[in-house]
Amino acid sequence: MPRIAENRQPAEPTTPVQRDRCDRALAAAARLGAVHGLEHVQMTEVAAEAGLAVGTLYRYYPSKHHLFAGVLSRNVAALRPARSTTPPSDPAVAVADLMAAACRSMLRHPKLARAMMNSVNAVRSETRAWPDTTMRDRIVEAAGIRVPSDSDLRLARLVEQCAYGVLTWAVAGESTAAEAEADLRRACLLLCAGWR
Repeated sequence: MPRIAENRQPAEPTTPVQRDRCDRALAAAARLGAVHGLEHVQMTEVAAEAGLAVGTLYRYYPSKHHLFAGVLSRNVAALRPARSTTPPSDPAVAVADLMAAACRSMLRHPKLARAMMNSVNAVRSETRAWPDTTMRDRIVEAAGIRVPSDSDLRLARLVEQCAYGVLTWAVAGESTAAEAEADLRRACLLLCAGWR
């Protein structure tokens, strides 16, 4: 019998064993989502693929939307700008490179990209809060800004919002992956011109 999702915040993993369970769940969801899309993935399948009890999966991810929003969060956390001890020669290009790579990676698996975007929208709308600043922090880091001002953080947030719009457009089939990447690169160069 299908389980009705509870309207609650997911449990936070605090031990290495719990983090491993969550990693396995997210990896399984990503594999299944890339093939089947959100609508055709069942939580029982994800639990079986991850080697977890269904109850354990629901503890950390109360719904499929929480699960696929978690996949997106994990992917964003894995993004890393090119490491350097000196700031980039052109911060706008560095940000454009980071965001284009993120776009390319996400749209490599269109069904999974759609699942992640739809899920993050659902989670945001039900919780009214999405305090994750990881993407914004990655953008500032790519620009080589060690101590960002409020203006820098605002600009990074605008880049993130622009990327979100471009990706939403692409997963809806309104643009190709190549067009989305080119659009995002151009937007970053325009928005971040002040960092040059």
